Amino acid sequence: MVNYAVILAGGVGSRFWPFSRELEPKQFMKIIGQESLLQATVKRLKGLVDPQNTYIITNKIYFYEVMAQVAKFRIPERNIILEPSGKNTAPAIGLCARLISQKDKEAVLLVLPSDHYIKNVGNFIATLKKAITCAKDNFLVTLGIKPVGPSTGYGYIKAGRKVGGYLRVEKFLEKPDLSRAKKYFKDRSFYWNSGMFIWKASVFLEEVKKYLPGLYADLQKINSVEDIAAVWPQIEPISVDYGIMERSGRIALLPADFYWTDLGSWEALSEIFPKDKRGNIANGDTMDLDSQGICVFAKGNRLVSTIGIKNAIIADTPDALLVCDRDRTQDVKKLVDLMKTQGRKERLVHLTEKRPWGSYTVLREGAGFKVKLIEITPHKRLSLQRHKFRAEHWVVVSGTARTISGNKVSLVHSNQSVYVSKGKKHRLENPTNKPLRIVEVQTGSYLGEDDIERFADDFKR
Repeated sequence: MVNYAVILAGGVGSRFWPFSRELEPKQFMKIIGQESLLQATVKRLKGLVDPQNTYIITNKIYFYEVMAQVAKFRIPERNIILEPSGKNTAPAIGLCARLISQKDKEAVLLVLPSDHYIKNVGNFIATLKKAITCAKDNFLVTLGIKPVGPSTGYGYIKAGRKVGGYLRVEKFLEKPDLSRAKKYFKDRSFYWNSGMFIWKASVFLEEVKKYLPGLYADLQKINSVEDIAAVWPQIEPISVDYGIMERSGRIALLPADFYWTDLGSWEALSEIFPKDKRGNIANGDTMDLDSQGICVFAKGNRLVSTIGIKNAIIADTPDALLVCDRDRTQDVKKLVDLMKTQGRKERLVHLTEKRPWGSYTVLREGAGFKVKLIEITPHKRLSLQRHKFRAEHWVVVSGTARTISGNKVSLVHSNQSVYVSKGKKHRLENPTNKPLRIVEVQTGSYLGEDDIERFADDFKR
């Protein structure tokens, strides 16, 4: 039997706002160390799963970000499976199980979220190897985390009797309120649900057929990635916990012998960073007088200073600031939901927005004008496009640009500029091996990002 990894990378990470945004979720962020959480997830599997057998399932809007992040691991592009829309974990895992079983009937799947933080990687691999052995006996294996406190941020699993080297599972339970969490914490038979699963693709699909027959019927219509778009709209969203794990009678639990957190809230992140003698965490450009039990994460270009604050999370970015009682960090998701109803753009993107060709940062915006810093990675180019309502003036700050403005093609060097009038076809390209930085000044009656007509695009947008 061959091991396959199924890495879930489609979540939006709303509880980690304002650092994570809907279009830039936490799995793509470098929170701890020099690698993103997604990259760390892939790296942990070295020696256990071949890159050719590593699959990543994500939303189609994250495709180019995933491609860029996993390029160094030699994961084939065909292994990045794109959901047209989020349908929760049961359809996502079922889709990967269906596609992988098409080529390997005996495949063992290691289903892993992409946004967890794990220490003791050697112990993690050893636990997975035990889980793989158990999965070969046709069990659905879950990794349980021994609680270190009465958390209301995790689902719980009640374990039963021990059989061989694993525990049988009596019940999966939803995230509890504080009083129930305290009871679970005192009872040594309860574990946190890590969301990490190991099973044969064939066994999982048997359980889908038994407990989610509608989903199973839909998955049977998918024989290749080309079939996903036609079938996906009719699939009903449901979590694998609710749809399968709470109902199946063939579940085994292995206690995790390593440090784990799903970084599901600011409070979870605060457990990782070192604290001073007052229990404070300071990450970034910060100063404090007489505060206690605070966590300050400064990501902007300004000093964050505090005086006499107690038991608070402060997270600062260039366009949004969060100040939150440490006992209310699970409610950040409610705040993001409120932003959604009010149409706030801060829930979607940062001031610096990533693009397949690089990124841009809005430096200033006012009535009739917008100023951006555009950064284009080597040998990448924007689409050939035009705008109905705005003109653009490009000033090269560093590097060399190849520009198209109407019928004119030019090489533009540092301190040189190009003007593109409203309605004229144009394109920006970095033809060199060095990064290209351009200041763009837009002027016009409407400056929204949707004022764009594309004629040719390397990224098929």
